[in-house]
Amino acid sequence: MRAFILTAIIIVIAFVVKVDLTEGSIPLAGLQTKSTNGQCEQQREPNYITVQTIEGDTIHSLFALHPAKVPMTFPERLQLFYNLNPHLQLQELIPGGNIKLPLTFEFENKCGK
Repeated sequence: MRAFILTAIIIVIAFVVKVDLTEGSIPLAGLQTKSTNGQCEQQREPNYITVQTIEGDTIHSLFALHPAKVPMTFPERLQLFYNLNPHLQLQELIPGGNIKLPLTFEFENKCGK
């Protein structure tokens, strides 16, 4: 019986140590250094316009109706589109929904500088 209880205690301690090492008990936010430059980078977005979709709209038709200000390939513009609209990954456009269409590669600074 002692061997069984000792084995159970060792298993519980090993599990607690494993969870502590993988997930951590110290909040990660306290270990990260604060950098305003990184925050500004995350707030930068490409120049875009917001459009409301209607029945039958596709990404191709919206790109044709609202051409980019600078030459860019379809895959480049599509990547910017999904960066601006991550909720549309593998989904159809819903009529009446507002989406952002990228116009250029240039990024707007949202930090107010």
